[in-house]
Amino acid sequence: MDIDELIASKPFLTTDQVSTFVREKYHLGVRRITTLGGYDHQNFLIEAAFIDSEASSTGTTEPEVATYALKITNSFLSRDTQQIEDATRVMDFLHNDGFQCPRSIPDKDGKTYQLATFKNLKLRDTTGDTECLNSREEDTFAVRILSFIPGMPLDDLSPVPYHVFEEIGETLGRIHNALKGFNRHSRLLFRDWGQVVCWSLKRVDLLHDDSMIVEDPFRIKLCRDAIDAFTENVLQHAEELPAGFLHGDFNDTNILVNSPADESEEIHVAGFIDLDETHYGPLVFDVGIALMYVLQCKTPEPDTAARSFLRGYQRHRTLTNLEVTCLFHCAAARFVQSLVIGLKYHRETGDNLTLMTQARGWDTLEEMWTRDRELSYQKWGLS
Repeated sequence: MDIDELIASKPFLTTDQVSTFVREKYHLGVRRITTLGGYDHQNFLIEAAFIDSEASSTGTTEPEVATYALKITNSFLSRDTQQIEDATRVMDFLHNDGFQCPRSIPDKDGKTYQLATFKNLKLRDTTGDTECLNSREEDTFAVRILSFIPGMPLDDLSPVPYHVFEEIGETLGRIHNALKGFNRHSRLLFRDWGQVVCWSLKRVDLLHDDSMIVEDPFRIKLCRDAIDAFTENVLQHAEELPAGFLHGDFNDTNILVNSPADESEEIHVAGFIDLDETHYGPLVFDVGIALMYVLQCKTPEPDTAARSFLRGYQRHRTLTNLEVTCLFHCAAARFVQSLVIGLKYHRETGDNLTLMTQARGWDTLEEMWTRDRELSYQKWGLS
């Protein structure tokens, strides 16, 4: 899947379409619906109650209203229903193991997802312009309802306390250890999935040409140098790296922290969401992805944040020497992915969510790349 396919296959349902679907397939009456952000997919927060025909006819019982997350997967990835099922199983496995992450809510037939076709799809400019940026007569998407995990995205917190970064590292280390127990029959499938999704680090080399969208010659060269270094120093040794099931997108919008009631309440990691990019691959990919987002968080000392994160991670799983060697290039490659894909996506759709990394990402990547790996490792406590 390349970036153009990602853009062309993103869903953009209306709230009316969502409400009707939820009523028909889940027997849920929507009381309130809120549109949430999403790169590849479309997400909604819904407050709804199960429709009880007996209660509604007698008027004696007020149905209980609960909060859910509704996720609509882009039509390209929705074609692989086996991956949808397996990613949902990973999520449910972690939830049942005690992690604060969503679980699937079955529909009226007991299925964890619905493959549904919607008509008259029109994407409008987010600025309010009436111009239609994308339209399709119809398209088919995998739709799931998930339990709601309360909390606010890490990206909304400023500044982020350093102990939170340590908790983030601990959480990722615990995820990797827990997923050792996930059903191993899916390894081949999940390994192949890493070759499909454009966000997988296995596909970062495909951004070589797309980096031209950046326009600035210095930054184009920076992107291509980081891609080449990742290919040489990481991809060529991928089969030697410890492998396992990855979260795939452990970033600052998918990591949740509690919303303190007042200044005296301490902030902690409250959970995580979005396992749609999960696949089987080198574990250091996940660590590098998370490290990249840690480095661009709102904190006075990003290197101290990185040191805290890595200390927390290695409390549960120690990085091998080869993984340490590769980590710098994994983080740099993820910066390139986020910066290039985000910019291209914004220009095609007008979605400002995709510009989040642009604000701090370029400066962080430039500083990190200029000072090189060894100095970075000294600051991160890896030397």
